[in-house]
Amino acid sequence: MKENKIFDRDKLRFYPLTDCPGSVSILKDEVRPSDVPGELPEDAIRTIRQTAYDIVEAKSKGASRMLTFGTYLIHNGLGPLVGEFVKRGWLTHLATTGTSVVDDWEFAYNGCACEDSRINLPNGTFGMWNEPGFLINLAILVGAWKGLGLGESVGRLISDDCLEIPETDVLKQDILDTQNPGKVSAAIDLLGKMEKYGIRSGKIEIHHKYKEHSIQHIAAKYGIPFTVHPQFGLDIFYMHPVCSFAAVGRTAETDFLYFVNNVNNLEDGVYLSVGSSVASPMIFEKALSMSQNVRIPEGKRMTNHKIVVVDLAESKWDWMSNGEPPETRPEYYLRYCKSFSRAKAKSMHYVSANDRDFFLHLYRALDEIDK
Repeated sequence: MKENKIFDRDKLRFYPLTDCPGSVSILKDEVRPSDVPGELPEDAIRTIRQTAYDIVEAKSKGASRMLTFGTYLIHNGLGPLVGEFVKRGWLTHLATTGTSVVDDWEFAYNGCACEDSRINLPNGTFGMWNEPGFLINLAILVGAWKGLGLGESVGRLISDDCLEIPETDVLKQDILDTQNPGKVSAAIDLLGKMEKYGIRSGKIEIHHKYKEHSIQHIAAKYGIPFTVHPQFGLDIFYMHPVCSFAAVGRTAETDFLYFVNNVNNLEDGVYLSVGSSVASPMIFEKALSMSQNVRIPEGKRMTNHKIVVVDLAESKWDWMSNGEPPETRPEYYLRYCKSFSRAKAKSMHYVSANDRDFFLHLYRALDEIDK
């Protein structure tokens, strides 16, 4: 039988991030609360205003106000604006995929992000940038050893402007602790990467000049979960040899359970799904099922949660009034709407809009209502 071979990442050549011109500048392209939103249809404005009331009510009851979003929210410079929602207590949980983590970190560190794959991919330089590959993966390795989530690990890297690499003797002692197999495995992963790549114990200082524009920093600063729900191989940090898929998995497991816990607190709360057509509905339906599985035997079935889905695809179907459309309607194949419709929430609305206009309108409504 022919032996299958794996690719050796140690052969890869990485380059300084300063050699990669980002197509988006956070200082130039960020969306600010004072920016004027574009016009939206009257039914979308009504939904946004009702959502603002629902968020304020959920806040008064201590219920979750969750936002799950796609990477284009970061690409479009909306991180700082969404950060204002966190600062004012309108959101209690942020969730996204690994690509958002990279772009937001690059904004915090370098002020720009979003490389041009049309040029770099054919040249074999796409994603081959040393700082994000090395530092994000090292933060994840340390975070896994500390029992943190992936988002929290990177958020602390930005907020602290440093990474504390533990002493090797401490890691070796942890490896002997057979009563804590998770800690043993995380310590082995971290120590193995340190020894292989000559990473020394102690503080590594990393200055994030633009961190006040980072949504991960704001989440860490205000102590709300920023959970990351990655897919292996999807993001550029997997390309770097310092990446440990095991460490990514450990931190992602923690983040998923943070997510489920906040879904479990969604009664009377609000769930926003913006520009995430696959990850958000797929993760949410598992988390909701887990929550209902525990709540129903206790006589606490969740029925008063509200869901708002935002994306660009046009839909004339009224999901709230008419429920799930028949298979003859094109809206039936909007998987994100269908999955959320089956969640049997108190309300489920779909808004066809770009994320910039949606959040600017929502910010204005909340700013008026929540005094």
